[in-house]
Amino acid sequence: MSKRLVLLDGNALLHRAWHALPPLTSPKGVIVNAVYGVVMAAIKVLEQESPDAFIACWDLEGPTFRHEAFTAYKAQRETKEDELYAQIPMIQEGLSCLGVPSYTAEGFEADDVIGTLAARAEREGWTVSILTGDRDLLQLITKNIEVRLFRKGISETELVTVDTMEGLFGLTPGQMVEYKMLRGDASDNIPGVSGIGDKGAKELIAMYGAVDAMMRAAHDTTSSMPNRYRKALLAGEHELAGLRSLVTIRCDVPLEIELVPLS
Repeated sequence: MSKRLVLLDGNALLHRAWHALPPLTSPKGVIVNAVYGVVMAAIKVLEQESPDAFIACWDLEGPTFRHEAFTAYKAQRETKEDELYAQIPMIQEGLSCLGVPSYTAEGFEADDVIGTLAARAEREGWTVSILTGDRDLLQLITKNIEVRLFRKGISETELVTVDTMEGLFGLTPGQMVEYKMLRGDASDNIPGVSGIGDKGAKELIAMYGAVDAMMRAAHDTTSSMPNRYRKALLAGEHELAGLRSLVTIRCDVPLEIELVPLS
């Protein structure tokens, strides 16, 4: 049997634990609700699933290559309370005590660290389970990589595999990038194409597969593309031009990390 790697989206679980649990405090009065939530979730994974390796991936403060390419990237996000971010070092220390290392990469997001580790593990013969609340990571799904999305607080997840993806979301993993280019992402302040909603994006993907093919059809006045989509795509062509690199998770981050089974 192949070895199994669990990759935890640390920031996703951090925020869910922060909102799901009351402001628990340590004997010294320090708020530790997220510490409790994340560490307990990790213990549950270890006890119930016994993965061969378990790694937590985190965002870093400061800009990433996406901010450099698109200055408005995530510009609308509000800064959270200091008590939330102050818990990250404590969480990482707690995870370390469980044998779960935490990794980051300067200039990249946790998603890119996860993508790189997942792709590397698959090449090396591992199966991978990604634990997150972020649908962006669905683009990484393959026959050997699954995603479990948080559903209720930090206790329930929904398993998404290459076999269930299309039935759940109407898209294949490979179509997620095209979909996000068309629809944008308000949480990341990515605009998308005005006038193309969820249904329209899926119809265009079913018809043309990729945004590049859509644009060729939009410019071809003899194509069968519905006029409402043609107008929307041509009007949004400038915005679309630089979106692919923003919405694609990198799987080539330079990481000096060895996939070592838990002791």
